[in-house]
Amino acid sequence: MADEGELIADRYRVLARVGQGAMGVVWRAEDERLRREVALKQVSLPAGADEQAREQAHRRVFREGRMIARLHHPHAIAVYDVVEHAGGPWLVMEYLESRSLAEVLAAEGPLAPDRVARVGRQVADALAAAHEAGIVHRDVKPGNVLLAADGRAKVTDFGIARAVDDVTLTSTGMMAGTPAYLAPEVARGGTADFRSDVYSLGSTLYAALEGAPPFGSGDNPLAVLHRVASGEYAPPERRGPVSGLVEALLRPRPEERPTMERLRDDLAALVSAEAGTEEGPVTPILARPDAAPTAPAAPSPAPAPAPAPAPAPVAAAPRPVAAVGPGSAPDPPPAAPDTRPATTAPVAESAPAAAPDVEEARGRRWPWVVAVAAVLAVVVTIAVVALLGTPGGRPGASVPGSTATPQAGDEGAPSAGGSTAGGSGGGSGTLAGSPEDQARQQAVIDYYALIPTRLDEGWQRLTPSFQQGTAGGFDGYRGFWSTIEQVTVRGVSPAGGDEVDATVTYRYADGREVDERTVFRLVESDGIWKIDGQRQGS
Repeated sequence: MADEGELIADRYRVLARVGQGAMGVVWRAEDERLRREVALKQVSLPAGADEQAREQAHRRVFREGRMIARLHHPHAIAVYDVVEHAGGPWLVMEYLESRSLAEVLAAEGPLAPDRVARVGRQVADALAAAHEAGIVHRDVKPGNVLLAADGRAKVTDFGIARAVDDVTLTSTGMMAGTPAYLAPEVARGGTADFRSDVYSLGSTLYAALEGAPPFGSGDNPLAVLHRVASGEYAPPERRGPVSGLVEALLRPRPEERPTMERLRDDLAALVSAEAGTEEGPVTPILARPDAAPTAPAAPSPAPAPAPAPAPAPVAAAPRPVAAVGPGSAPDPPPAAPDTRPATTAPVAESAPAAAPDVEEARGRRWPWVVAVAAVLAVVVTIAVVALLGTPGGRPGASVPGSTATPQAGDEGAPSAGGSTAGGSGGGSGTLAGSPEDQARQQAVIDYYALIPTRLDEGWQRLTPSFQQGTAGGFDGYRGFWSTIEQVTVRGVSPAGGDEVDATVTYRYADGREVDERTVFRLVESDGIWKIDGQRQGS
């Protein structure tokens, strides 16, 4: 056990003890090299284990620590370093002035349902990012959810359970994780995976809502483990959208549970509704009794086509133009069947077909006139579609085949199609203007090739002023892009000076597609062109 004032690894000065759990002791310390506060986790290895098992666990802590250090997320405690001191491993982590969810529940009792939803959204966001990076937490529980005074929630102790579980089982016959929050398949001896993390988060949110985990937390861990393995629990008494969602997470069969990404999106929609940014009450799709677990995360099927409504004012329309960052409206756009901005209203969608209808209404007295009108309607429709499919055309409803999607993982590949009409295109060999113009155009193409799957890299393609002033910070940036399934860009061309013109198509998770003409302003920074501003094109 360390002492206050002790210097760890010739760099970290221990200041005070913060807490202790099954995985070890946490200390507040100062990094004397960088002059910042950090948290030190002295990882506990069972004293009864033999030297070979302890050495194996020691190596695993270092391996897991290095992997976790790659995870950078606003709702995950960052791991800065893994060091060795006094023959044992220590994790050097971000220090957050906070209380754990377990401490809050013990002091204040159950949380209000709206607060449960807000905490759950942040935790699910961090776990979804971890799963995307291939990291299984393995020990999601209230003690590993930290709550700051400003409402932030952060998850800690990623992967550490994996590092010590095997040696603990060997020496004591019991796993190191908390039995009350395990998934049934893990309690029965199975391997923890992404789906068991989903279940453990469900148990954590259940505890936040009810004040106790679904299977209790008695003094006898074997009895708790037996109840967990059965998968039978009492439904939460506090009913509502959050409780229905929690029950979806606690499905005993792993394949019936939603993914962490879908859970995050559903919680985000619920939080937006409670904040008044959605019209009317919202019931998350996971909480609906008729919702199949594998169904897409859409509130409802799109209705049959209807006459286009009158265009809304631009200021009231959702702004996918801020997909570089959510702009002045950080909340994601509501999942309505058609929320295209006023500038992208369909062009003459119904007018060409009106002529034959009028002639038929007059008694079909001149069949040859009707035939001619029908032919003209087809010709006009084809002309409009062709116009919308070209880079120089006015952006309207997305036309199948008018955009191309970049290959996943191809950072340098353009996300525009190969069209060269109007002096624009998707590859550097077909871009218009001077070499500097082409470099700016390619920067826009490269940015959208990263979105929405590689947000950390995309974020670095924005200037700091744009990140904060327009995107509203990384949390808002990620929140916006969580609603987008795919984005493509076409019609990239110089717009004069340091600006680039392009048409961007956003496909939402519910299947909607929105086109928007955008003019980007770019500046050169750190040797690369970065997006510094944007405005809606005409």
